[in-house]
Amino acid sequence: MNDLLVSPFVPEQLKTKADGTFSRMFVDLALKSFASPHTGSLLLDRDCNLLMAGESLGKKLGYRTEELERMNLQTLVHPGELLLCMHHMSQLVSGQLSRYETEMRWLSADGQTLWMSVYAVELKDSGDGPAYIYMQTQDITAQKDAESALQESLIRMTSLLETFADAYIMLNRSGQLVYVNRNAEQFLQLNREDMLGHGIRGTVPDWLGAGFYKACWRAIEESAPVFYQDYYPLVKKWLEVSCYPGKPGLSVFIRDVTRHKEQEETLRATKQQLDSMIEHAADTIAILDADLRLTKVNKAFIDLFGYSEAELLGERPPNIPEELWIESELLFRKALQGKQIPSFETKRKRKDGTPLDMSLTISPVVGKDQDISGICIIGRDISESKATEELLRNSEKLSVAGQLAVGIAHEIRNPLTSLKGFTQFMKAAGHYKEHYLDIMSSELTRIEHIISEMLLLAKPRPATFHYKRIGPILADVLSLLEAQANLNSVSFKTRIKPDLPAVRCEENQLKQLFINIVKNAVEAMPLGGTVEIVAALAEPGMLAITFRDEGDGIPAELLQRISEPFYTTKENGSGLGLMVSQKIVTEHKGRMAIASEAGVGTTVTITLPV
Repeated sequence: MNDLLVSPFVPEQLKTKADGTFSRMFVDLALKSFASPHTGSLLLDRDCNLLMAGESLGKKLGYRTEELERMNLQTLVHPGELLLCMHHMSQLVSGQLSRYETEMRWLSADGQTLWMSVYAVELKDSGDGPAYIYMQTQDITAQKDAESALQESLIRMTSLLETFADAYIMLNRSGQLVYVNRNAEQFLQLNREDMLGHGIRGTVPDWLGAGFYKACWRAIEESAPVFYQDYYPLVKKWLEVSCYPGKPGLSVFIRDVTRHKEQEETLRATKQQLDSMIEHAADTIAILDADLRLTKVNKAFIDLFGYSEAELLGERPPNIPEELWIESELLFRKALQGKQIPSFETKRKRKDGTPLDMSLTISPVVGKDQDISGICIIGRDISESKATEELLRNSEKLSVAGQLAVGIAHEIRNPLTSLKGFTQFMKAAGHYKEHYLDIMSSELTRIEHIISEMLLLAKPRPATFHYKRIGPILADVLSLLEAQANLNSVSFKTRIKPDLPAVRCEENQLKQLFINIVKNAVEAMPLGGTVEIVAALAEPGMLAITFRDEGDGIPAELLQRISEPFYTTKENGSGLGLMVSQKIVTEHKGRMAIASEAGVGTTVTITLPV
């Protein structure tokens, strides 16, 4: 027996059965494969019992070599592979197969699955001795895991490509289609099986044109992405084509952008219309960014204020008087927070310094993501209307003053009579008493107060708003109207709380407003009565002043018309009093409500912000 078979690693049954031919063959195997650290070798008998195993295979499977040599192949093969494996081993032993090559799963000692590449052949000696199976195995688990991961990645990638809204096709570097997604099938109206493996030029529809082919080849040849948009009249579509080259070939995305193009066109037309409306609007329009710098002004703005567009854009509005900047900026900041400021009356100035009365509406400019990027200021020059209103207001003042003349003359005549009497008495007596001088001083003060209130009512003054308490204003009004009330046997009853907050007002205008209302109430009671005046907080942030008379009331059909200019039921009335009163209330951001019931009286409620 060959000395090599004396090795302790060779099983006894091989030592006893081996002849010369087998010995030479086994020595060759033992020297080359069983000692290899890369290849796991096995020697099996006809029943697949392991006679000899390479040490590297034992390490892979987690068995010692002597353990393996007491096992059967069926113990090591995965149950899912066992039936087919044993069938092929049987064919190998019977001579139906000359060799057996496959990839199969094996089980390690701890139950883990290992993928093995298997190569098996039958070994026979030259005589009629027993046959053996020589098997070489190689662990390909890592390779299989990588293939599985790649397969899963391909499945995910394919699923992703199938969900693309775009038509997607993949070409190799020869221009043949290797992948087409579902949307590309529908878009091109071709079956993917009919396209795959064919060249792009003879497969895709002719309506895509030469530009599509040129873009694809250009991307492949230059190894650079190519993008273009074009209109295809045969299908009435705008298409956006994107070509992305890579080493294997080319990815092409085809997107239908017809709707987007139509929206762009609609947006462009809308923008043109809006720009035209802004440019030709009679009102001034200015758009400011978040830093309150002008980004756009229309022709009316330039014409009214006298600045050139170059002087305005990128700058803060130069038409705002310095003393009104803080007030204006506060309003602008409110608009930037999303609030709209309608019909705000203020002053602006031309480039030459000329002041203008303006009515402004300030609105936030809202972007597509609902973010506020700036403000829009629409302005109207109301200088002429303001002058007209002032003329009407002064006319009404003069009318009221004339109508009050009788009462005022009576009111002044009484203290004048007292003064004349005391003067004559002191002249005749040749001396005077201190007490007489006090009475005369008091009467003169009374005359001075009445004349001052008349002058205050009649004299035009610029409107300046200040915070004033309503009680003193009402007291001055009632003092002025007391004489007329006495002539009509009318008394005043007031309920004015002393702790009421001040209102922001133009004092002279409020006096004119209250005079109009109280005077109407007095005139509504020619036989006498009481005018009740109540001032109290009506709701949060609002002060209500209510005037209630005991006159005959206003019929419902006339109540609807009393606010019309020049409409009056009085013989000497102008028909402007209520209109002027309503205008004053509006300028003070307030409300006026009139309620009347025939035979009961009329109630006028003025509500002003505090």
